[in-house]
Amino acid sequence: MKTIKKTIYVTLLCLSVILASCSSSDDSGDGGDGGTGGEEFLTAKVDGSNFAAAQTPAVIVGATSGNGLMTFQGGTNEGNTIRGSVFNYNGEGTYTTGDNITNVNSLSYITLPNNLWNSTFDIGSGTITITSDDGTTIEGTFSFEGFNADDSSTKTITEGSFKATIE
Repeated sequence: MKTIKKTIYVTLLCLSVILASCSSSDDSGDGGDGGTGGEEFLTAKVDGSNFAAAQTPAVIVGATSGNGLMTFQGGTNEGNTIRGSVFNYNGEGTYTTGDNITNVNSLSYITLPNNLWNSTFDIGSGTITITSDDGTTIEGTFSFEGFNADDSSTKTITEGSFKATIE
């Protein structure tokens, strides 16, 4: 069962990375805010320490939304990343992760070279709350306890918030 969970998880993670990486442009040329009048950001506390997605030399924050899937992510210049995915996305509201084996929503904290703490299926626990989605920009909050299957460690991510242009 553990092998099946890990295989499904890796498949979903790869799908999320592919979908979140798709963009028609690397730079909108509008100050990084998609013309919405605000800055993109992703911040959180990881085990009590501040995490903030890079703002220079480039803003490393993004989101995708369509066909019932919404993803967001933000990364540091060192490659540490927080990523969230909601399947059966229906706009503003609260979505859970890690509460049952059939729930494919996920929240992940990734560090280089190859460490992953995740909340999905019945692993870890978390929430993603979308507070605003105007079709161009998405904003929300999140928190989760992620589990690392390789060493059985956990990471607690709190006070997470983000704003990203939908690509």
